Amino acid sequence: MKAIWKMGLGALLLCQAVLPASAWAQTPEAGQTVQIELTLGQSVLKVNSEELNVEKPYVANGSTLVPLRVITTAFGAVLSWDSETRTVGLKSGNTSLSLQIGSTTAAVNGVQETLEAAPELLNGTTMVPLRFIAEKFGAKVSYDEVTKKITILGTASASAAGNEIDTDLGKTQIGNSYYGWSMKYPAGLIREYQSFQEDLVGFEDADGEFYFSVLAELDATENMSEDALISRLSDETEGRVLKKTYIEEAKQPYALIVTEEDGEVYEYRAYQKADRLYVLSLYVNKAENYNNPVKYSRYKDLLDSFKVSFDGSDRSLKDLSTVKAGYRTYTDETYGYSLKLPAEWLMAKDEDNNIGFLDPKKNKSISVVITSKAEGDKLQPWTDRMLRRYEDMFLPEYRKLEPQRSLTVDGNPAVAVRSKNTFDKKNWDVTENVFLIKGNYKYQIYFNFDKESNVSEMLIQDTLKSFKITRPSSSIGTLRDSEDMDRTQMSVVKNKTYGFQVTLPAHWKQITTADDYALRFGTGYGVLNILAVDDAEVSPQAALNKLKDSIRGQEGVEFREIENKNVTVAGVEAAWSIFETGNTISVVCTFEKNGVSYIVHSVEPNAVFTESLKKQITDAVLSVQVP
Repeated sequence: MKAIWKMGLGALLLCQAVLPASAWAQTPEAGQTVQIELTLGQSVLKVNSEELNVEKPYVANGSTLVPLRVITTAFGAVLSWDSETRTVGLKSGNTSLSLQIGSTTAAVNGVQETLEAAPELLNGTTMVPLRFIAEKFGAKVSYDEVTKKITILGTASASAAGNEIDTDLGKTQIGNSYYGWSMKYPAGLIREYQSFQEDLVGFEDADGEFYFSVLAELDATENMSEDALISRLSDETEGRVLKKTYIEEAKQPYALIVTEEDGEVYEYRAYQKADRLYVLSLYVNKAENYNNPVKYSRYKDLLDSFKVSFDGSDRSLKDLSTVKAGYRTYTDETYGYSLKLPAEWLMAKDEDNNIGFLDPKKNKSISVVITSKAEGDKLQPWTDRMLRRYEDMFLPEYRKLEPQRSLTVDGNPAVAVRSKNTFDKKNWDVTENVFLIKGNYKYQIYFNFDKESNVSEMLIQDTLKSFKITRPSSSIGTLRDSEDMDRTQMSVVKNKTYGFQVTLPAHWKQITTADDYALRFGTGYGVLNILAVDDAEVSPQAALNKLKDSIRGQEGVEFREIENKNVTVAGVEAAWSIFETGNTISVVCTFEKNGVSYIVHSVEPNAVFTESLKKQITDAVLSVQVP
């Protein structure tokens, strides 16, 4: 479990600067005059005469850097954080700022400006350029050269009522309404991680002394015995077991396991209510801290407060869940969009790192792909280009395209096209393709259904209605559209082990490394393999015949030979065959040179074995060169 806490270290460093305001100062009300006084090199500052301790302000490249929480407190600014790009977002009134750690480029209401000094992380505190931010938020900054005293005079923004920090004020409990649990508000701790489905949430002590997480599991086996619950808890543990028992006398009985590893202590608890299972994991960095009665009382008080219930009427209870009316909102701060999804859906990434969402049965999915708009590109030509690519990929009898439809998505013109394709002429996949352009980016939203009976018009309409486009992170540059690449470009790939090489389309994806004994490439829906074998026991022709005989011998597999001939590859005679087996077509070429046998084998679905793809495969096979 310790690995959880290391996932979001960047987020932790920012969050240390934005602990709930109640932990160190009372955030002013909207419209209230705010005066902040601080001195370079000193850790004490005043907010409306209230003295506080902060990281010492300092000068970098002629600009004074102050802790970020000075800004959020002074102006009630709404804060956001993109952990992947380490970008801070601040909004006060009608002004939005975006600053990236280590970058001297900032965005003010979407317009880029240059900073004298970049934001920095210092001792776990986010330090930002004071004058730039304060003046953008309408405050006045003065500096006394003699005393090195800085005074900021401004007005708290009306946006403070929606401040993510202020929403924690007055909260004494936290929990998750969707998963049905609650506990004491972990004062002084930082919510370091929360999974997309909210089933796992982790908190970290600012000093790194201890961490704990709550894992919720729906649809667990009901009414597990004490031993079964302990056994299930064992799946989460690591280290040498110090204690393994069941605590019956607790208000909410639980299984308990305590382990130790490398001087670190882990305490695990498992609670059950009906078909819901909850696992609490506590990590303490030093055994002596865990064994210290005073320190352990703090850990125990927190863990003992855990309840397998959530009281929505309790105003002191902060809800960590984003689920409303069965839907959760996914917001992508990096690419600048949000949408609502059924609460039970999963999030995944494809091989190109595009975000996708799946229903639990995995028969429906939604994908969003964002790429840069080429100069002069328009919605309709781009849509037509994408549809031509689709038509070129599938043979006519394996694809269908419905007429294009115009619609509006988040106020932007869009085009929707429904496509269908099959690999067996019986079952048809259905994809609702939605294309739109806003600013410098193209947005493709794909709704995929594994068969026509699973198409949900309501899902499509509700998702498109919820889809909102904001401004992508200022760290985002050009996002090249792989679909627009020149597919006539070729690459030469060499195998280091045997020294053979092949020339093939540059857009094919290499799956194996050059050091392997074989080369393997993804062609789209199929694969191409090139294999070298030392001292083969049979001739290339015999190997090919043996392969075909083994396929013919498989029960229920139809075999149809399309081509069978000899060709020349790498200067020697090679056996060549193309044959169909069920819904796939194989191209196989075998030859021997200098005591090494080579087998080149391509497998493709019938549906995509177009004349164009056949030529690409044929050219690749015939291009093979061996030493």
